[in-house]
Amino acid sequence: MPGFWTHIMYGKDVLEEIGLDLEADKREEFNLGCLFTDPGQYCSREDPEFSLWRFSHTLRCDDFAEEVCRRAEEISRFYSLGVICHYFLDATVNHYIVARGGNGYKYRQLETMIDKVILKNRVEAVILDLDPTAEFSKSLPEALEDLYRAIAEEYYGVKGCSIQKAINSMNEYFAGIYGRSKLGIILKRFSIKEGSPEEAFFKDTHTDPLNLEMKPWFHSIAGWESKKTFEELYSDAFDKAVHFMQSYLDGVGELSLPGVSLMTNLPLMEY
Repeated sequence: MPGFWTHIMYGKDVLEEIGLDLEADKREEFNLGCLFTDPGQYCSREDPEFSLWRFSHTLRCDDFAEEVCRRAEEISRFYSLGVICHYFLDATVNHYIVARGGNGYKYRQLETMIDKVILKNRVEAVILDLDPTAEFSKSLPEALEDLYRAIAEEYYGVKGCSIQKAINSMNEYFAGIYGRSKLGIILKRFSIKEGSPEEAFFKDTHTDPLNLEMKPWFHSIAGWESKKTFEELYSDAFDKAVHFMQSYLDGVGELSLPGVSLMTNLPLMEY
């Protein structure tokens, strides 16, 4: 998946294009929606939150996300808008990250490298100088917590899921990375385990994360070749989301997301 900051920047771009200027609290709700179930990846693999993250990106992706958006509208329409942004970005760019990073630690490193380059190019920011927890509320509305618990069981048979627990796990992970002094960053750089996902926060692990050299890469399942840059895919995802959201906000048509896997951008299998 694209990293935390890529999702936040992408959501910001889409909001600006459709002309929505949200108050701080509404933007925090929107940003939480942009993360969708991603906080679950910071939980243990045995936890229901991790299972929900994995299932929601591979099985019945469209049905699940649509149901979340419909029910969340009554709680926070801005959260639903964030979920839509998450969906289009993942569906359009994630197969690139898998193709170039694989499914192991290099995948997570590439996510972070893309975050670093986008932040530097767009807002001239250094990733470790930022505070990711300032972008979203640390507590999820109880109604959204109940909503996820119910839909996770209905769609995937995942019981006892708590998105709030996942958000807490994500915040604990961020606390171990961000908020260090310059000396602390230097010490962390030397103590970080080589080959860990976190290594990319403290050193460059990929020379051309956006593929600006336009070297060929191959879809991990379909096998087709592409030389597209990450920026081209990002722009494609942006155009799709803007068009969809404009129609959605105008009340044109039904809420119907593309029926593709958020991991591969391939059509979903029937179950």
